[in-house]
Amino acid sequence: MRLLEHLVDRLRDALAGRPAPGREPLSPDPLRGAQAGAFRGVRAGLVQPDRTTCGSACLVVARMLGDDDYARWLGTGEVTGRPRDPRPRDRRFADEVLATHVRTNRWYGASGALQVAWPRALGTAPWALAHELTITGGTSPPGTRHRVRSVSPRRRGEAYDDVVHAVSLGHAVPLYVGNRSLPRHVVLVVGPLIGGDDGLTAYDPATGRPATITRDAFERGDLRVSGWSEPWFAVLPAGRTAH
Repeated sequence: MRLLEHLVDRLRDALAGRPAPGREPLSPDPLRGAQAGAFRGVRAGLVQPDRTTCGSACLVVARMLGDDDYARWLGTGEVTGRPRDPRPRDRRFADEVLATHVRTNRWYGASGALQVAWPRALGTAPWALAHELTITGGTSPPGTRHRVRSVSPRRRGEAYDDVVHAVSLGHAVPLYVGNRSLPRHVVLVVGPLIGGDDGLTAYDPATGRPATITRDAFERGDLRVSGWSEPWFAVLPAGRTAH
């Protein structure tokens, strides 16, 4: 059993594209818009346009939380210095998510640098999501390095603490969830539970509604978010800045 658990840990680390994790210091200076718009994205009812774009939807909502102008454009079509976008809000959101999905999965990223391509039919790879957040920022200033933190079944409590730590600093954290075999879905952890109860609130792009993540469910691998229970990866902002 210990050998099997060790192999599972190695597989998660390999999929994350990095060695086994240790906590790194996080940036204490998220964008001010992330705090001001704390739950706007999860309340908006924004749903991923197809079954493969949960990660891209989380990227768009993270950027909405960190950039008030971007959020205003997606919500109303209005942006300073440009004609009003006539598309309905849901269409504008869907088109932005689909464009983000293309950008994260091709051979070159938002910065123009080469990246490992990934079939869009398989969603968004965690390292591609981290790279996109490093370039665009999300709830962090653009250029803030992001890393993929694998969640070992034997150390889920440590991973949960890392997510809580990031959220407490005002960052939104993409979380990959799935079954025991594979990660299958991405949600965006955006803050503590409303009302002060112990736990976290996440935007679930499959429904466009908030999902509840408690420590107990996280540690047991029993999240029950859109039918998926096992936490696999968290994408966290790191302390160093990319140049």
